[in-house]
Amino acid sequence: MAENAENIDENIAKNAESSENTKVVEAAEESVPEEITLSEKYIIFTIREKRYALPSVVISEVAALEKVFPLPLVPDYVRGIINRYSVPYALIDVSFFLFKDVSEAQKVIVLKEDVDKLALLIDDVTDIVDIPANKLMKIETTETAADDPVSAFFEWKDNQVFCLETGELISRIKQDFEQRNV
Repeated sequence: MAENAENIDENIAKNAESSENTKVVEAAEESVPEEITLSEKYIIFTIREKRYALPSVVISEVAALEKVFPLPLVPDYVRGIINRYSVPYALIDVSFFLFKDVSEAQKVIVLKEDVDKLALLIDDVTDIVDIPANKLMKIETTETAADDPVSAFFEWKDNQVFCLETGELISRIKQDFEQRNV
């Protein structure tokens, strides 16, 4: 009987060792991804109950809308100038820019100065998320929609979130200014 108890103890010890080793190997296998994917942090915000996103690297801050100084002879979607830390930023009403519908929003996303001195009027910030590059779906554009500032989308909480392309946005704004001044 004592011999059986020793054998049982030895078997339990061996199984525990192999079980621990197996767990370590399984944990190591789980921690190494099959494919290393890069991700980028996006700020998700709403405009007219639709979700949009910008990469966080182009955003300086999100702030409450304060005094707007109107400007003459600008496209209708340019509300005027706002002052952020003694630096003027052109305030773009994204709702009017995209939908020709004036927004009553009271928040702004201020782009970094090295991008351009623009602030985007938004309804609200919804979230900040890391999106792997392989989850970003590019939107193919036709020649007629080549200046569309929406470049891609991703799924987030069962919703599609559209990514704004700051380069296209700025390019279209500059084009509109040039057409007005001709």
